Amino acid sequence: MAPPGRGRAIRGAAVAAALVTAYGLGAVSSGPGRPSRIETAAHEPPSLLDEASRRISASAAEPVGTDRLRNAAIAGMLKELGDPWARYYPAQDYTDFTGWLNAERRSVKPDPETGDVTVRHEKQVTVVRVAVFTRGVGAQVRAAVRGSRAVILDLRGNPGGLLDEAVETASAFLAAGPVVTYEKRGLAPEVIQVTSPGDVRVPVVVLVDGGTASAAEIVAGCLRDRDRAVIVGSRTFGKGTVQEPVRLSDGSAVELTVGRYRTPGGRNLEGVGIEPDVAVRSADAEQRARDVLDVE
Repeated sequence: MAPPGRGRAIRGAAVAAALVTAYGLGAVSSGPGRPSRIETAAHEPPSLLDEASRRISASAAEPVGTDRLRNAAIAGMLKELGDPWARYYPAQDYTDFTGWLNAERRSVKPDPETGDVTVRHEKQVTVVRVAVFTRGVGAQVRAAVRGSRAVILDLRGNPGGLLDEAVETASAFLAAGPVVTYEKRGLAPEVIQVTSPGDVRVPVVVLVDGGTASAAEIVAGCLRDRDRAVIVGSRTFGKGTVQEPVRLSDGSAVELTVGRYRTPGGRNLEGVGIEPDVAVRSADAEQRARDVLDVE
C-alpha cells in the first residue's frame, strides 16, 4: 500500500478480489497530478548475482534458466527481511494488476453485472456495496449517497485497493479534517485530509467482516473515529502497514513495507483490526444495520 500520490485473462468478481488479496491486501495509490513512487531501478553493471546465475545455469547437472535463478534470488532476499507483505511480481502480472486498479484495462475484472460498486436506492435507505477500491469508486459512492435519507455502506469482503479512492469515499460523509495518518520511518507523519466536503447529516452504518482489510479498514476506522458511522458486523482483518512498489529494469516489481497508517484517533490496526460497535454474524448484518438506522 502506498500513500496518496505515490502510488491472465481472468474474469469474475471473486477472482478480482483474490488478486487484490494476492497483492498484499494493500492500498496502492497513484493519484493524478502527484509524483509516482513506482520507479525503475537505475541500470547497473553486471553484479555478483548475475555472475552466479550464469555460472550455475551453465554448470548445473539439470538445466535451469538464469531468469529462474534470479527470481529465486530476489524471493530469497525478500524472505530475509522477515516482512510478511514483501512480494516479487513478474512484469506482466504487475502491469495487469496496476492497469486493472487504475481502470486502464480490464483483463482482470469483476462481474460486469455488478462491478466494483453496487447501489440499491430504497425508500428510506441507500445501500452501497464496495467490492474493492479501484479508480473512480470514491466518486461513484459520493454520487450514490447524495440526497439519501440514510446509508448502509457495505465493506464486507473488501480487501483494499487504491488509498486515494478510500479517502474520497470517507470524504463523502465528512465536512473537513483528517481521514488517515501515514507514517514512514525518518519522516514526519503525513495527515491526509478530506478531499472535499461531503454530507455530514446523513446517518451511516458501515458493514464489516474478517475480509474487510487495508483501505476498507481506513474508511471504517475513519468514520467511526470521526463519529460519523456505526460499525456493524465482525472484527476486520487488521492490516495497518504501508507497502510501496519499486519497478525493476525488466518491468517486474518488488513491494516492501515502508510504513504504517493510523486512524484519526491514532489507532494502528495492524494485527488488531476494528471491533464492530454492534457484533453480529454476516448473514444478519444488513438487517441489524436497518435496526440501528430505524428504517425498514
